[in-house]
Amino acid sequence: MTHKRMIILDIASLGIGEAPDANRFNSVGADTLGHVADKGLSVPNLIDLGLGNIRWDNELATVPQNDAPRAFFGKMVPNVASYKGSATYREMFDYTTDARTVSVMDLMAEQNMDVSIISSFTNYLEKQDEISTLQVPSDSKAFVELSAKMRTQKDGLIYCQVPEVHILAKARNCFGYAEQLNKVDETIGKIVERLRDTDLLLILSSEAIDPSMEIKISREYLPLLVFNPNQEVGKSLGIKRSLGAVGNAIAAYFDLDEGKQNKPNFINEVL
Repeated sequence: MTHKRMIILDIASLGIGEAPDANRFNSVGADTLGHVADKGLSVPNLIDLGLGNIRWDNELATVPQNDAPRAFFGKMVPNVASYKGSATYREMFDYTTDARTVSVMDLMAEQNMDVSIISSFTNYLEKQDEISTLQVPSDSKAFVELSAKMRTQKDGLIYCQVPEVHILAKARNCFGYAEQLNKVDETIGKIVERLRDTDLLLILSSEAIDPSMEIKISREYLPLLVFNPNQEVGKSLGIKRSLGAVGNAIAAYFDLDEGKQNKPNFINEVL
């Protein structure tokens, strides 16, 4: 039996440049990655996957393009008109069926699929008793729990949000942010090495917080990297005009809605 598994690593706070409507959110000039790039940033694994390729039109010296990126790469732009990070989170994971709107995690749980959430906070995705939720205070603890889930959970969805870069962004600590992102990058290399052939790894950000700006949430493009161990070289996924492309992709990957909804997603592009 083939065990289909998706692992999502959410580096919440990591924006990659102001969104088209940045002026409406006091975010003109916002660029989380750009503003920490010269603060000691060293992310070879993210570069290897193609983070620099997303910024082909505004390349950073410390995050260059890769001629043969290992992951599929693109960027997403939020649609929701809100300053709250929870709003973009819901935009990413809400899914509308014929009858209702519910999180894709809930849909999976209702269909007896394994779902694990590793995060620093409780949230609306934890309504189902069938969903395994682990609250973690640090990135190191998050990665310990993620490693354990990768050993024991054979299929379904594992979602892990690392908390420390988010905390450092809110504290306006650019140097600390760069240092912590370096540590996250080191662990990403280990995660990639442990993937199975039937895994799909998504590395993304559910919101942006530019630590160089005095605003709670910055309106930015958000990165999307999708690594398929069966594909030697990734390609561009372009721009996704809603964070809902992620929820749609999860629904399509796990056949959650019986094929009734043909919503924009990127699964066919990465398989």
